[in-house]
Parts: sequence; structure tokens; C-alpha cells
Amino acid sequence: MNNKRVIIASGGTGGHIFPAIVFGRELEKDGAKVSWLCGSRKLEREIYNASGIEPVILPLEGSPMGTKSITKIFSRISDVIRSLRFTSQYIKSFKPDEIYLFGGYISFAPMIIALMKKIPVTLHEQNTVAGRVARLASRLGVRIITGWPVCEGIKNFTYTGIPVRDPVRIPRHEALKRLGLENINVNAKIVCVAGGSLGSGPLRDLLTKTAAMCEDCEFIFLSSKEKHDEGNAHYILPQWDTNPFYSVCDVLVCRSGGSTLAEALKWGMKTITIPWPGAMDNHQYKNACEFVKLSENAHMFSENDSPENLSRLIKNVLQ
Repeated sequence: MNNKRVIIASGGTGGHIFPAIVFGRELEKDGAKVSWLCGSRKLEREIYNASGIEPVILPLEGSPMGTKSITKIFSRISDVIRSLRFTSQYIKSFKPDEIYLFGGYISFAPMIIALMKKIPVTLHEQNTVAGRVARLASRLGVRIITGWPVCEGIKNFTYTGIPVRDPVRIPRHEALKRLGLENINVNAKIVCVAGGSLGSGPLRDLLTKTAAMCEDCEFIFLSSKEKHDEGNAHYILPQWDTNPFYSVCDVLVCRSGGSTLAEALKWGMKTITIPWPGAMDNHQYKNACEFVKLSENAHMFSENDSPENLSRLIKNVLQ
């Protein structure tokens, strides 16, 4: 047991937040007092709250470099300054022994204050290409640990993997009931589609067309805005507990965020990963390349390819 006081800063998307939660829970099991910092986006609070965590919210909803709007740039710069003040005051009151950062815009203020106050700080990078804050952290001498054996943009790092939730396999009938899909044929092959916590319109459109070509399969689309059915395509609301979703999955079709791929590895699922072409520095494609190397059940597919080719691949993977 230890009596350490630890701050964990993580926000933006589930790909940053879920590993932070898993890591923090392990620290708590060992007796540490953990506090989580996140940004002011509604999605971030929802993810934390679903895990029974009430995070400390910084007055910040994005990076000034993450928008082309001049108004938003100046607004976010102002928010960064406010976040530096807020974080400094919070660290002074909480008195952490260590600070862990899980990348993204939310990590900047805690990193700067930790360095100023000489508090030990570590940053975890979930992707194969380091983000802006991770690169800055590396130049400032922050300890970097990574989710993959490679991390472009950083010379010195320690590879640890990505903290992911332990799989809890649920019988198919029960899992479908939890997902609100009791009417699905439990004997059919099920293709699960995950576009990340922010969803993905192009991926959904590609898979909707593909589903129509795979009449013997049932398709479950995660993170739809509303629950509905279209033939063998079933759209469900976001599920922060992914155990029911993964438990019914015969093949997973997903984006190539580092944390999603780490979960696929942990579950040992047959997976077709479709990198998001708009990812900064093409990091999703590079994540997918590493993923395919590490899993014999993994396949990569291009978003620009046809539904016909994707349907053929799905049928081959399911054989």
C-alpha cells in the first residue's frame, strides 16, 4: 500500500480517457489518492461519470492549434491562460506527489505547472506518432512512456503498452439484451462497427452499404445519435461499458485509434481496421501498421476502397 497523491490529466476523447481511468484505478487499488483533470467538453464528463468518477474540470475545450477560426483561436488562448492559473491553484491545494498526463490539449497546463513546481511528471502517448504536447514534453525533459514499440517524433521513451479494461465476456443472449437488441438472430454472425467516441460519418456510410451486401450477417453500429434499425444494420447509442458490445462481436470493424486497437488486441478479436485519413500526421495509418504486425487476426482496409471489396473481406475473415 502507498499513500501517494496523484493527479491524472486526460481529456478530448475516449482514446485518451479510458487508458487514464484504467491506470488510475490500478493506482487506487494500491492505496493512492487519485484526482482526474479533464476539459470542459460534455463528452469528457460523460465518459468519466460513466465510470463513477467526478473529474476536476479545467476551463478549456480544445487546443488553439485545433481550429482555423480566428475567434476560437483567441478564445482558446485565453482559456489556456485561465487553465494555467486554475491548475496552479488546484495543484497547490491537492499537493500531488506525481502527475501523469495522457496526451491531448488537456495535458499542457498540468505539464507546465508540474515543471515549474518540480513535481515528477510522466506523459503517456497512445499513438505511434507523438502529438504536439508529447513532443514538447519530450523537449522539456518530461519522462515519456508509449503504447506502441515505435513513437515518431520522440527519441527517448519507454514502451509500456496501453492500459485497457480487462475483458468481461457476457453470454450472447444477455449481451444483446443489454444493448437493447433482443430481436437479433443470436445464431447469425455479428459485425460490430466502432467509429470512436466521436463517431465517424464516412465509416458509417461505408459500412451501411457493406451491410446490405452481407445479408447473412447482423451489423451493430456503436455511437449512433439515435437507436434505430435498417434491415440487418442496427444503430445503438454510445456504450461506455463496451463488454456487451465486444462480447457479441464475431468481427470488429473500427477506426485506428491507439486505445481501440489495444482493446482489440486484449480481446483477441478478428479485426478490420480502417484508418481515418484526416488524422494528424497520418497517425491512424501508422497505428494500424503496428497493429497488423502484432495481431494475426488483424486486417487493414482503406476508407476509399469499395463496399464490395469490404464485404468480400468481411466474409473471408468470418470463414
